[in-house]
Amino acid sequence: MLGSQDPARCRFLIEMSKRVVTGRRREARISVFLSYAHRDERLREELSKHLSPLRRSALIETWDDRKIRPGTDLDSAIDERLAHADVVLLLISPDFINSDYCYRREMRLALRRHAKGDARIIPIILRPVDWVGTPIGRLLAVPRDAKPVTTWHRRDDALLDVATSVRRAAEEMFAERTSAQRLTKPTSLLAEGKRTPAAQSPPSRPKSKPGAVKS
Repeated sequence: MLGSQDPARCRFLIEMSKRVVTGRRREARISVFLSYAHRDERLREELSKHLSPLRRSALIETWDDRKIRPGTDLDSAIDERLAHADVVLLLISPDFINSDYCYRREMRLALRRHAKGDARIIPIILRPVDWVGTPIGRLLAVPRDAKPVTTWHRRDDALLDVATSVRRAAEEMFAERTSAQRLTKPTSLLAEGKRTPAAQSPPSRPKSKPGAVKS
């Protein structure tokens, strides 16, 4: 039942059910950027499969550098996507920490946006590495208890835990965005009403002459 779920998820489900009833095309709500070292590509692909229900429900849209088309400037494409992402998933591993591009470029830009409240970082611990002393060490990491994905008895359980955390974060952000839009809409309508000139009010009905008969 909806009543047993958290408020953010309830609001999301209600909104999506409205779109199904009205037949409007569903567009992805939350953009998700995946930052990872290429040696972890197989793990990134497995995670992407677990995120597919969120994509199919139009809750999120995921992006990684493998979607860059040939001939495109690599740095510009990554910077552009990272600068507009709502959620940044950092796929942490020894290779991620060792990569100057991941650690010094992508992670630093993500941390700046996270500090400003423009995006939310979710560290995902793929493989064992001493990450606690890094700038992301103060953030709550997933899977549960920051146990590396590769150390779980069943890897699917770990990735399901990650996908569930991403879903909760996306639903919360979507609910906050929807609430903000509802709060600003009445204000904008009121402002438009104030700008409407009085001359636009309907003209008064002319008085009938004495003895006039409607033909």
